[in-house]
Amino acid sequence: MKNTNNTYPIFILGIIICLFSSCSNIETDKIKHSFKYAINVEQSINEFGNVKYETFNNLNLGFFRGNLWIKLEIKNEESENKSYMFVSNDRFNRNYVFYKFDTIDNSLKLVHQIKDTLKTDYRTFNNPNPNLKIDLAPNEKATFLITSASDGRTKDATPKIMALESYFNFVNETTYWNIVFYGIIFCLLLINLYQWNIYKQKIYFYYIFYIISTVLVYLGIEGYLYNLKINQIIIDHFIFVSVKLWALSLIIYTSKFLEIQIINPKYYKFIKIVLFVVLGGTLLYQFSFYNSSIQYLHYFENVLSSLWLLLIIGMILFSVKTRQLELKYYLIPLACFILFTIIGLIDVHLQITSINSFTFVKIGAIIELSGFTYFMTVLIKKKLKKTERLENELLENRKKLQTASEELEEKDKILSTKTNIEKTDLISIFKLLENSLSTENEWNEFKVKFNELKPEFHKKLLAHQPNLTKSEIRLLTLIKIGYSQKEIANILSIAPDSVKKARSRVRKKMNLPKNVSLREMFSQL
Repeated sequence: MKNTNNTYPIFILGIIICLFSSCSNIETDKIKHSFKYAINVEQSINEFGNVKYETFNNLNLGFFRGNLWIKLEIKNEESENKSYMFVSNDRFNRNYVFYKFDTIDNSLKLVHQIKDTLKTDYRTFNNPNPNLKIDLAPNEKATFLITSASDGRTKDATPKIMALESYFNFVNETTYWNIVFYGIIFCLLLINLYQWNIYKQKIYFYYIFYIISTVLVYLGIEGYLYNLKINQIIIDHFIFVSVKLWALSLIIYTSKFLEIQIINPKYYKFIKIVLFVVLGGTLLYQFSFYNSSIQYLHYFENVLSSLWLLLIIGMILFSVKTRQLELKYYLIPLACFILFTIIGLIDVHLQITSINSFTFVKIGAIIELSGFTYFMTVLIKKKLKKTERLENELLENRKKLQTASEELEEKDKILSTKTNIEKTDLISIFKLLENSLSTENEWNEFKVKFNELKPEFHKKLLAHQPNLTKSEIRLLTLIKIGYSQKEIANILSIAPDSVKKARSRVRKKMNLPKNVSLREMFSQL
């Protein structure tokens, strides 16, 4: 385990370096061009010249509903034919249409690329990012118009221009590192399936469910599902079902990891009610308004993410006192994921790096899933070892109890066969029971055994002195059996001087003369 702890951080660091080194970003080549944009355009395409365009730094519009037009002016300053690529970060909207301004008849002409009839999409290559191949003659200057619309989903339409060679490199490297990313996720899935088979712990089922739903959500967010020849609204609904499954699996997995059903059953029941009502309600709404619900679900799911976070925070707070180890193992991976997600969100808005902001989220996801896989297994191993130790202790105690029970039964058989009871019999009985006289019930058990042998002793003793206390009766009984002052002190767990004082008090209470011993008094009873 020690070696694993040392190599694990190195493994995670290697993953981070690999993902950071990937070209999942879209870099702008040094090409003479300019962009302008217009939003919520109401004019028709023929009124291209009447639209007022503005300059911009980025077009990350958030939850945007409406039309967006982007005007591109570009010039080939070389003396040979050149091809360039227009690319944007918008992966949730497929309805991009590309036009080129014809200077001869002063009109826009549709750029005929490989049109996707299911999605009204005219991109050149069927890749997640909207793209347009631009071919320019030597020293040619051209104007293009890119139009798109959003029904309320997130829209990061920040455009870039790059050389055709750079675009192919970008696509190839992105594909390569996505294979690495999803390959790691697949390996983690296999590891957890294997460990589930070994340890037989149900929590692995919930975790595997979480991994699978995470992969489906990421494929949807990155736009790869939109590459399928399926109607976009079907894929949209599938992605939102995956998002709900992801939220459900994360909440259930967290509750099982932190054992909320044990430490706070009421809160666990509350969580189940919230999941049933919220997820069930949004699913009902989603499919009841099949053709129109998608545009609002983008916003709803963003709001609901705050609710899921609050439920998780509640579980964390309830676990602080009683589940410190589990909480530590849970928070380390989750904190890494949240940290990299925040970095990605900041980068989206501030454009601090040239790296695709979603790369940060993917790095966080790798660390999170790897961390949960590692820490969950460590925790399960510790619990299984503890359970095994307790079971061994329980088995050992049962054996001891069985042996003691058999000894008692043997003593009872011996006693039941005797007709004449002697003083040595009293001593053997007490020797048998003296190691278990720490409670009132055990003293009563001994008293029953003693009375079977000397049925009149206690009656005569109380008749002689009815004001004797329980402790005084016990003392006199031990003296009757024949124990010394030191032995009585050990049995009663008190000091020998205390036994001596107790004897003196009993003698005074019974009005015994100094020349009469307690043993002599017993013989007269």
